[in-house]
Amino acid sequence: MQLRRHSLLSLALIALGVVACQTREQPDDEVARVAEITDGMGRALSLALPVGSVLSLAPNLTEIVYAIGASDRLLAASQADTYPPEVGELPQFSSFPPDHERILQLNPDLMLGTVEINSPTDAEALAKVGVPTYFFVFDDVASISAAMRRMGELLGADAEPAARDFEGTVDSVHAATEGFPRPRTLLFVGDDVLYAFGRESYASEAVRIAGGDNLTDAFEGAAAVVSDEFVLRTQPDVVLVLTDEPYSVEKLLAKHASFAVIPAVQTGRVHSIHPDLLSRPGPRLALGIAQVAALLHPVALVTE
Repeated sequence: MQLRRHSLLSLALIALGVVACQTREQPDDEVARVAEITDGMGRALSLALPVGSVLSLAPNLTEIVYAIGASDRLLAASQADTYPPEVGELPQFSSFPPDHERILQLNPDLMLGTVEINSPTDAEALAKVGVPTYFFVFDDVASISAAMRRMGELLGADAEPAARDFEGTVDSVHAATEGFPRPRTLLFVGDDVLYAFGRESYASEAVRIAGGDNLTDAFEGAAAVVSDEFVLRTQPDVVLVLTDEPYSVEKLLAKHASFAVIPAVQTGRVHSIHPDLLSRPGPRLALGIAQVAALLHPVALVTE
């Protein structure tokens, strides 16, 4: 049986629904054990596992904690935490910059941070007063499911269902778009200064998984700033802009009038993607990849 492109989104939505319903089963006789753990920065930590209470310094880590069914470990939420909705019911603390006084008041057993957002200097200051920080690194799509599993180890949760759901959705989208022509694609963080992702980023890989030829793979590293000349030279078939508002060809041309000649503008293939789905390396990236695939391959068929 053949299903049209909405199947890509359905796969992601079903997986995310399963993840959202995960609950952590903690044995009544759970006993902490001291373990030597190495974090994503290669820092050695001595932790009593499972960790009893945590604070997250990055919204994608908060989403991972919820996805694996360990939200009862969270003492509070930061001003950057917006998903899932129930995160708003938690007490608040500031993570940008970290409010050390409030953190000490909450007294977590462990802070959760990412090298992409958080400063090791802040972690050093907290370590001096007895609050360790575990740093995660997200440099590719596979690092998200790996982070789920490591979070499960830290918090004593069964993260395997959530990790497998994520991987299954990503693999299904990739399989659905294989064999189709790969449209030349540009993914921008904004439309004024054209911030983009280099080839060594998880977001660039997400575009490739979704069946696109990511033009900013021409740039080394994880980030890039693209010039108007680059856009005109590469002639993208599709332009994707990370914004939480509806986007249009007219909005792009209002900032970059010279783009009127590129194929994406001529065919109206200028679209928006909610920033949280691609800029946050967390469980919802699977949905972001599915949305990108549906925009790049509107006539793609999935065979079941």
